[in-house]
Amino acid sequence: MEPQIVTVVVTGGEDPDLLRKRVASRLPRCVVQTVRADTTTNGFFVEMIAAQTLRAYGTTDLLARKPELDLLLRLAGTTQISKAIKQVGSKKGDPFLLVVGGPGDSLRRFHWKELGGSLLEKRRLSDSELDRIEVAALLNVEKA
Repeated sequence: MEPQIVTVVVTGGEDPDLLRKRVASRLPRCVVQTVRADTTTNGFFVEMIAAQTLRAYGTTDLLARKPELDLLLRLAGTTQISKAIKQVGSKKGDPFLLVVGGPGDSLRRFHWKELGGSLLEKRRLSDSELDRIEVAALLNVEKA
């Protein structure tokens, strides 16, 4: 089954780490991560980055031991975890994006509306987004 990636904008006072853990426990076959809401406004951009992580998952191409960290690193465009957390890490009390990627059958059964958020709109990629996607893909070369 083709993997699916969903990005939900959460604007309430939800704790991003607690929500990430709750969603991950309900979707154990999925990669679940939260990032600052201002990381991007384009769901298609997140899909492209998350697809890189999902392709690397289960191989030696992950940038970190865990795919959730790989996704964070790729979204930040760095191989340094501390830098990625500083750049795109979510914080309690601030709006954030919940990114979930995995088997489509798992995601279709999950009810996103109960999270109190909305799906991040997808639109055509800008030149700067295309550049960020390329940087994320080239991070494996930098790691080697």
